[in-house]
Amino acid sequence: MISFAFTSEQEDFRRELRRFATSELSPRYAGRAARAEFAWDAHRQLADLGVLGIGLPEKYGGTGEPDPITLGIATEALAYGDVNVAAAPVQVGLVAAQLAARGSEAVAGRYVPALIRGEIVAAIAVTEPSAGSDASSLTAVARRGDGGWRLSGEKIAITHATSAAIALVYARDPGSAGAAGISCFLVPLDAAGVTRGAMPGMGALPLCWGSLSFDDVFVPADHLVGGEGRGFGGAMHHFDFSRPALGLLCLGAAQASIDEAVAWAQQREAFGRPIAAFQGVSFPLAEQATFLEAARWLCYRALWLRATGLPHTDLAAMCKWWPPQVAKDAIETAWVTHGNLGYSTELPLQQRYRDVASYLVADGTAAIQKRIIATHMLGRVAAQ
Repeated sequence: MISFAFTSEQEDFRRELRRFATSELSPRYAGRAARAEFAWDAHRQLADLGVLGIGLPEKYGGTGEPDPITLGIATEALAYGDVNVAAAPVQVGLVAAQLAARGSEAVAGRYVPALIRGEIVAAIAVTEPSAGSDASSLTAVARRGDGGWRLSGEKIAITHATSAAIALVYARDPGSAGAAGISCFLVPLDAAGVTRGAMPGMGALPLCWGSLSFDDVFVPADHLVGGEGRGFGGAMHHFDFSRPALGLLCLGAAQASIDEAVAWAQQREAFGRPIAAFQGVSFPLAEQATFLEAARWLCYRALWLRATGLPHTDLAAMCKWWPPQVAKDAIETAWVTHGNLGYSTELPLQQRYRDVASYLVADGTAAIQKRIIATHMLGRVAAQ
């Protein structure tokens, strides 16, 4: 029989993090979200809870075997209180997992424990001015030199660009084209030739988006992550994890908004009755609750497939384009339910709306996700 239940340990963990999100993260969410500063205090609290080491090797301070479902649970639960802080386990997992699996022992041993302990954060530098969704067309180059490589290029719209200590930077061998020839390098961002720039958006300010420029930056040979010329495939494999996790991140924030709207509809009165008694109020909330439930289990199915080693690239893409849209619509319904109060800065709804909207484009737009899905569909049909 198919089971949709979490293990008892996962359920206890989810409840613990939901309590933490409600009592510790939620009351300070609006203040943190208003500043383009990384939330170090909250980040270190996550480290103390063990959230930043989920699925990472024990020898570096992690929990052990890869555990995408538990990491998804953590992301969803934390986003109920602060959608920006909740991005941390996803970003740490993306970087640390690659370093642990494909980096040199010297690099992994230095940086993975620091990431798990919440002492530093890391950026992933793929997107360029002329290479966004089509990451294989990036133009940053890495030229071989004495003892390593010389890296040059510009990256934009990078999470943690102004707060990270290190970055996974994707660059190609001069003269290569497409996905072939792209390598991944661990670059300390205090290295000579690295320049940072802030690029604040209309939301997600604590994620410290910005640009990174590399002007003939020296990268030691042992800072190559994975095989030379094989960086693109490695990045895509890890994005198959991050996309369902980011979907759950958006859904956690949306669930908080719907719960607030339900509570408000039960206490707010019009024409002598709670507004929840009117179908024009209760039916939209019921619709959004249905969409949230469907989107949520799509994400967990993708993570279950990853945990069992089954193909899930197409489902991961579904999780990136649809759940953020569902979450945005749910938050909009919640603020409309609250009337003008919902649109005001007195409540967190407008802030969640802007923060969640960033995921309509971050980590791949809906259009590129649909292209991935269609490619897999057409490939299956052709193989029949």
